[in-house]
Amino acid sequence: MKRTMLAISLLTVATLVLHARIGGVTPDSAGSLGGPGSGRQSLALTRVANSGVLLATGTNKVLIDALFTAAPPEYRSPDPATLDKMLTGAAPFDEVNLVLVTHNHPDHFDAGMAARYLEAFPKVVLTAPADAVEDLRTRAADWAKLAPRIVVFDLAVGEQATRTVAGFTLTAYRTWHSGQRESPMNLMYSLRFGGWQIFHEGDSDATLDEFREFGLGGSAIDLALVHYWFPLVPETATLLQEVLRPAHIGLTHLPVRLEGDAPGKIDQVRSHYRDIFLLLPGMPVKLFPAQPNPAVPTPVSP
Repeated sequence: MKRTMLAISLLTVATLVLHARIGGVTPDSAGSLGGPGSGRQSLALTRVANSGVLLATGTNKVLIDALFTAAPPEYRSPDPATLDKMLTGAAPFDEVNLVLVTHNHPDHFDAGMAARYLEAFPKVVLTAPADAVEDLRTRAADWAKLAPRIVVFDLAVGEQATRTVAGFTLTAYRTWHSGQRESPMNLMYSLRFGGWQIFHEGDSDATLDEFREFGLGGSAIDLALVHYWFPLVPETATLLQEVLRPAHIGLTHLPVRLEGDAPGKIDQVRSHYRDIFLLLPGMPVKLFPAQPNPAVPTPVSP
């Protein structure tokens, strides 16, 4: 699988449509709205920046790849107002239960900010790969106080592990980082809470066969958070349509230079998925309905 960040503005409409048709999936045959339990509550997604999100349902809240301050200039960083809300616990970032870190890169994780965050909110649990945790340890003012709330995944490439963390059922899958790099350690996460199944791939670099070997797609995925180019490249389009089959697809890690061009490109493949959307600056909260329902959820104001 090609692992360079693709300039989607160079792709033709014909190529996009061809990629989207791989597997012959129609919108109605995409993943279910997932999970048992008709009594589950709605799920809200708040964009932070780049691949960072806040997910909330009921009293459960999880931040994924959201604790960073200064991404490389080609990607967005959280705006000052969002950073202030996170670090002060203002709504919607109040009462967070869990923080997930996929890997230790400045557009996904800042160890200094994470240390301050954990010191400010003594009930929050953080889960991260071993090298990110080591960086966090060096930045903490009092590591002994933070350590009991840190869950470390120290996996070899191709390994996975499942744990119950802060009431969430969590599976971590270790992959190469994009560009076939072993460092930093990249974890994909499959997260179950409140009757919802969420998938986040970080900056993964795995072939379609490797995704299958992890056993992904064995249960319905409600929301997959993946790189913006996944539906535009044959192998990853096949992954979405034949393996993961998510009900909803959030497209992340969009370079600033493509923010104007990408929506039109994604529109070319939209009809081949039940719900697919870009995480763009200024987007409203995305609300997914509580009950299984074929209707596409609509954005609501924060």
